[in-house]
Amino acid sequence: MISWRRNYKIGFLIIGFLFYSKFSNSQFVLSGEFRPRFEFRDGYKQLMNEDENPALITTQRSRLNFGYKNQKFSTKLSLQDVRIWGETSAKEDVPGVHVIEAWAELLFNRYLTLKLGRQVLKYDDQRLLAATNWNNVSSSHDVALLKFSQNNLHAHLGLAYNNDKENLVESYYPVNYYKTLSYLWLSKDINENFKISFIDIVDGNQKDTSDNVIYFRNTLGPNIMYNFTDIRLKIKGNFYIQKGKDKTGTSLNAYFYSANIEKYISDKLNGTIGIDYYSGNNGLDTNRTVNRAFNKLYGSGHSFCGYMDYFTSVDVNTKGGGLMDIYLSAKYSISEKLIFQPYLHFFNLANNVAVINQDGKPEAIDKYLGAEIDFKIKYIYSDVTQIDFGYSFMMATKSMETIKGGNMNEFPQFAWIMITLKPEFIRKE
Repeated sequence: MISWRRNYKIGFLIIGFLFYSKFSNSQFVLSGEFRPRFEFRDGYKQLMNEDENPALITTQRSRLNFGYKNQKFSTKLSLQDVRIWGETSAKEDVPGVHVIEAWAELLFNRYLTLKLGRQVLKYDDQRLLAATNWNNVSSSHDVALLKFSQNNLHAHLGLAYNNDKENLVESYYPVNYYKTLSYLWLSKDINENFKISFIDIVDGNQKDTSDNVIYFRNTLGPNIMYNFTDIRLKIKGNFYIQKGKDKTGTSLNAYFYSANIEKYISDKLNGTIGIDYYSGNNGLDTNRTVNRAFNKLYGSGHSFCGYMDYFTSVDVNTKGGGLMDIYLSAKYSISEKLIFQPYLHFFNLANNVAVINQDGKPEAIDKYLGAEIDFKIKYIYSDVTQIDFGYSFMMATKSMETIKGGNMNEFPQFAWIMITLKPEFIRKE
């Protein structure tokens, strides 16, 4: 966190940008974001117990974005304040602003660029690298990113190595995500209907402070999208394998796949059916030496597996058993400004999760965890303002109660309203 008192130089930076952009072939944009969200949590993320009361909270994210670009380079600085209403005393001087983006991109030519600094990484459907925008804090990475683009071929090479201070000798890193990260992303538009991409991510993690050993994990696989324009049907799929070692040093052999079919019934209505499958461990295997639970790395948690966020970290949230999510969804445009989206999820364990029975022996629980229904309404109030409303409820089983705790009979439900305003204060070209 940083205090506004220590950042008075930002004002001079804005003045300098404005002055320079006036006399050069460049562009400067100063914009903001204000996003309050009211939430009614009555079984959100976990089942409630009989003696617990629902939570009512309001969160807010406020951002100030500075963007500058000319023929040789571009930069962005994004500051944000994230808070829960009532979290801090109004009369206390509590620093609450931090940097979510701070990068510069060198434009070598129209094909090749180098982007350095804190930046948001999001690729394909954001399964592995995501902005995690539902989370008010969001996600960003300190990365050097080399980008190439020509003739519908795109290639990104990202490299990162983290330390928590200016060390004189190498030490354990406990702060953010990983110790080291490298990834290669390739994308090619075969034609206007067929697109394919491939990603290979190697992240290095440390077990604890007892040593400086880095355990490397490799996650790779393709993403495919094909659009049948004549019948207004789109198919998408991806498949990832995960090898190497997890954060504890245990060998990994896990996988994930997803597939969905989206049908455009009319100009206003389309429907989707799909499956997400995260491999898991067999809890009945007491001699297991390999971790088969797939970890989604730094991908989106809220966009998949239901809006009630029971499975934002599938390997942890299923006690290592993995997950199969079969889902149906629809999107109906009531008007140009009003959109209605319902979702239906059926959750099953991918592998056995064991409990100890009365005989003192491990016994697998039933794999069916329950169903979730989500409703979302989006209203575009103006060019800079959007209002979203959502309501979800869960029909949980005894197995869900076993892996998540709480009482399945307390009727889990979750409701929220979010207002997003993105004004543009200044634009100089």
